[in-house]
Amino acid sequence: MARIIVWAVLAAGCRVPSEETSKYNDDSLWLCKPGLTHDYCFDDLSATEILSDNSRAPQTHEPAQKTDVDCFYIYPTVDLTGFIGNHTDFSDVTPMLFPIMNQAAWFNQTCTVYAPLYRQVTIATLGSPQADKYKEIAYEDVREAFQYFLKHHNAGRPFILMGHSQGSMMLRMLIQREIENNKALLSKMVVALLIGGDVIVPEGDVVGETFKAIPLCTSEEETGCVIAYRSYEEGSPPTEGLMSDYPEGTDAACTNPADLTGEKHTLSAVYFPNEYDFAFAEKTLMTGVTTPFVLYRNLYTARCAKDSNGISYLEIGIQQGPEDIREIPITHDDLGIASSLGLHVIDYNLGMGDLLRLVEVKSKAFLGQ
Repeated sequence: MARIIVWAVLAAGCRVPSEETSKYNDDSLWLCKPGLTHDYCFDDLSATEILSDNSRAPQTHEPAQKTDVDCFYIYPTVDLTGFIGNHTDFSDVTPMLFPIMNQAAWFNQTCTVYAPLYRQVTIATLGSPQADKYKEIAYEDVREAFQYFLKHHNAGRPFILMGHSQGSMMLRMLIQREIENNKALLSKMVVALLIGGDVIVPEGDVVGETFKAIPLCTSEEETGCVIAYRSYEEGSPPTEGLMSDYPEGTDAACTNPADLTGEKHTLSAVYFPNEYDFAFAEKTLMTGVTTPFVLYRNLYTARCAKDSNGISYLEIGIQQGPEDIREIPITHDDLGIASSLGLHVIDYNLGMGDLLRLVEVKSKAFLGQ
């Protein structure tokens, strides 16, 4: 009930006067952070690995008992209604739990995850003439949550920013307005995962355009950099929509999590939810599996490629040996979304094993370990 009251007051136009009275001191406005009665980032992440001969092997996920790094996560668009405006009803957080479990929660093996609720714009708003106005409302929540996190939880520790889609958009704005020009704050940023978002760089370069001083990551131990990509299936490159509207002389960021040079490489560990029910698709990947996730190794590849407009994207391919009899679990046709979005919904799932490795390596490099 407290959650509904807080957002109802804000929707009526009342502003929070200062950080001291921030609405984010209410635990019900966080999905993940220490001290919650239910921290969703500690729900079951066990997986069943599907081996090349189609046999199965159990896999466990172990959160770290102690961390030296924090992760601040903003989830993607989950309000798929036709309403124009911001999502303000948080009486049911079920829609947010799919990205929490498929994206943020996995990183608790390296960092302490903080994931606030925010008044994101609905999917219909993104193409509306009023989009910018409503995005600012969403951004103000993200900014306030981040400032509350810094003041009351972070205690000067190194931090990682993680987002997807609209979440990456919000964090891009946060970096531009609050972090990039704040040397003290920027010096604490280990890496930013702005997956499925709108990071733009000058063609052939790794810095400029979206961020003036923060480059794309080009090596595993590099810190203070950005990992960003949008994934599409081999043979189904982006042909319209999100990948066609870039200023002349610029390119979409593509940092291949499997190989930061951009070359083709096998994705180390791909984690899919076994019971898939999100957006416009519903599917069970493997019958008889009792774990929430299924794991595939040595099946998918990734490389940075160019579409017909010369814009970069992460091309996901299949690499099966002669004795590999596994069926391909998910294609873009299974996702029930526009072809221009490709594999957008599973951007994190595909790169998860490599993203986890990169975050761990970069955190240790940052800490001098």
